[in-house]
Amino acid sequence: MKKNLKLIITGIIVFFISTTIAYSADPDHHLMNNDHDTLVIGMVVAIYEDEIVIQAIDFITSENGIDRPQLTFETARITGDNRLSNLQVEDHILASLNQEGDLFVVAWGIYQIELTYMLGWQVWYVETGDTMRSALLSDFINQEGRYTYSMRDGLVIRHQGDAEIIVYDPDPPSEIQPRIGENAACEDEEEELPSMTTFAFVGGASFLIVGVAWMMYRKSKSNIS
Repeated sequence: MKKNLKLIITGIIVFFISTTIAYSADPDHHLMNNDHDTLVIGMVVAIYEDEIVIQAIDFITSENGIDRPQLTFETARITGDNRLSNLQVEDHILASLNQEGDLFVVAWGIYQIELTYMLGWQVWYVETGDTMRSALLSDFINQEGRYTYSMRDGLVIRHQGDAEIIVYDPDPPSEIQPRIGENAACEDEEEELPSMTTFAFVGGASFLIVGVAWMMYRKSKSNIS
């Protein structure tokens, strides 16, 4: 009995340790918590055999991350990552970087991003190959690192004060559609009936008034004669 109890306790401890390690090793968690020398949005301006040169556009610093000084620059040379070979001049990137001498190396990821315009706003979309992660990182940089995030039940949730904003939902509720079909058709027909009845009533009344007036006119003519 004691042996089984020890095994159960050991299993629980191992589970929590492995969960904590997995979370702490999550690159997105590090990227969104200032665990690097800089997080930069930049444009590729030159490509060499084993490095690229980027021009900085913006820097993202998490307001809720660790207190670590963040570097800024106008241009930077990045090396040491095989993903660099997939980039082309004028591509936009999001890169978590650490400085090593005169160069920068990728810390927690480098991703191609696309700039779009929505309602007059510049919106960055991060290409990660995973829709959920793309939604997470895209919202994080578009909100300029102001908020924290969590993933729950397949959702990406932004914690904005006391509010929880759903950033990504793989199965959003369907929109409410207007009623169509037989019931709606019947209702339309019922709505038309009063107008037809009114038309018939007015027409009949007009005919009756004209008839009475004509009879009175004929009667008066005969009296005069």
